Amino acid sequence: MSEKQQNKNEELPVNSKLLLPLGLEHISHSVDKSIKDVVDAKEGNRKVFPTKWKSLNRNLMGGLQPGKMYVIAGRPGVGKSAFSNQLIFDILDKSSNNNVVVLYWSFEMPGEQQILRAGSKHTKLQTAELLSVDNKLSEDKYNNYVQSVQKYKKYPIYFCSVPKDVNEIERAVHTVRQQLHKPSIINLIDHSRLVPSTLDIELHKLNELSKTCMYMQAEHGSITILLSQLNRNIEQEFRAKNQYQPMLTDLFGGDSIGQDAHVVMMLQRPYDLYGITDSYLGEDPRGLMAIHVEKNRDGLLGMIPFETDLSTFTINERINTPKEGG
Repeated sequence: MSEKQQNKNEELPVNSKLLLPLGLEHISHSVDKSIKDVVDAKEGNRKVFPTKWKSLNRNLMGGLQPGKMYVIAGRPGVGKSAFSNQLIFDILDKSSNNNVVVLYWSFEMPGEQQILRAGSKHTKLQTAELLSVDNKLSEDKYNNYVQSVQKYKKYPIYFCSVPKDVNEIERAVHTVRQQLHKPSIINLIDHSRLVPSTLDIELHKLNELSKTCMYMQAEHGSITILLSQLNRNIEQEFRAKNQYQPMLTDLFGGDSIGQDAHVVMMLQRPYDLYGITDSYLGEDPRGLMAIHVEKNRDGLLGMIPFETDLSTFTINERINTPKEGG
């Protein structure tokens, strides 16, 4: 043993050399891992999946991180699926050289409907026009649509529109990792209350889902994007005084899902859902999708403003600098 290595070992407390049960490690291991994380980031080797939204990346310490759960919550119709779709497509566009696979558990709407929305965004044609509801779609617009969605065939996304329980989801993650030589897996679950379970009490079902997601994150290093609903507390009359701004207690199953999540983002469209015209946290509420980062274990909290046109499922971040602490 070199003199340098011997001195390094002698610096450690005697009890650091104990063989501890239950996976316990001395604090020195955590110090070394922390230093390695900083070095990896410094040298550009940090594993993170950035979005195309700079403000969101800043709050999330660069983007989505392996082994974490990201809850995207909101009332029905707020745009959770549209937001998560664009999030996933953007991540894959920016991570084209990485070994990443998306398992899209699309229990609320089938995969073809998700693609229809994406095509609507690219062509700026509403779905009613694409589906010839009032008038037959012109050949030029049809060709434009086909051309705009063809690129998605190359994306490493696998849809499942038939509800599966948490054990089936975990088995699928394990199988995909084995067959594809351990890629980074993003589980997108749409949405939490549609995952079947043998348990009778719904909150127990959500706790089962949440704990299984945590297991997959620890065992497989997967990322979970879990779409969830808000309860009706947010719509009580007294909440109007605060412009129906969401809180963690509004999260359905918040005691389990909210506690286990690394990040909780709550979506709100104050003008479209509640007719609010007054300034909303310093933003014009018209066309606003407010992304409230209400929980963030190692990043920033606050509201991030996005501009939306959900008639064509278009979501862009507003140029304004996000305000912290909202």
